[in-house]
Amino acid sequence: MKRHVLITGAGKRIGRMIALALAQKGWDTTIHYNTSRKEAESLAQEITAMGCLAFMAQANLEKMDDVARLIPVKDAPPLTALIHNASLFIHDTEDPGGSRHRAVNVDAPLALNNAFLAQLPPKCQGSIVQILDATPIPPHMSAYAQSRKIMEKKLPALAQRYAPQARISGLALGPTLKNDRQSQTHFDALIATTSNQIPTTQEALKAALLPLLTG
Repeated sequence: MKRHVLITGAGKRIGRMIALALAQKGWDTTIHYNTSRKEAESLAQEITAMGCLAFMAQANLEKMDDVARLIPVKDAPPLTALIHNASLFIHDTEDPGGSRHRAVNVDAPLALNNAFLAQLPPKCQGSIVQILDATPIPPHMSAYAQSRKIMEKKLPALAQRYAPQARISGLALGPTLKNDRQSQTHFDALIATTSNQIPTTQEALKAALLPLLTG
C-alpha cells in the first residue's frame, strides 16, 4: 500500500520540513493548514514536483466541527500515518484558563487519532507521531506547557490502547526554527542549552522521524 501521511500544521516551519523530508522518501502527503493557504499550496507544488501526491485540508483545530471533517481525507486514499505537528503557542493572557491550548494541543490530536484508526485499511498497521517540545518554556507560556505535558503523559496509555492497530510515538524536538516573536539572541541562547549546541536540521529530523513511521 502506498504510504500516505496527514501532517497537521504542515504549511510552514517544522511541518513543512517534515513534509519535504517524507516526500523525499516517496510519501504522499495531506497538508493540513488553518490560515496558511498560500504556503500550503506552494508546498503541495513542491511535493508533486517530487513525484508524490499532495492533498490539502483546511481546519481550525480549535473547532471540533473542523477537526471532525479532516479524516478521512476527501478524495484521497486512506492514511497510513498521522503526524501531530500543529500546536497553539500563545501568551497566558490570551488564553485565561488554558482552554484554547487544550483544544488544539490535546483534544484535537485525540479526536484525530480515533478518526485515523477508524479509516485504516484491514491488516494495515498505522503510525502516529506526536511532536513534543523539548525547549525551555517561559513562565508566561504555562498554559502551553501544561497542554504539552498532558499529551506527553497520555502517550504510554494510548500506545496500549491503539496496539496492535497502530503505533504511537512521541518525538521531542529542541530548538529548530526561530519564530517571528523571538530575537536571534534568545534563539541562540536556547540552542546553547542543547548538548550539541546546534539547531535541529532537516536531516536530523528525518533520521529521527522515519523509524517511527516505518518500524
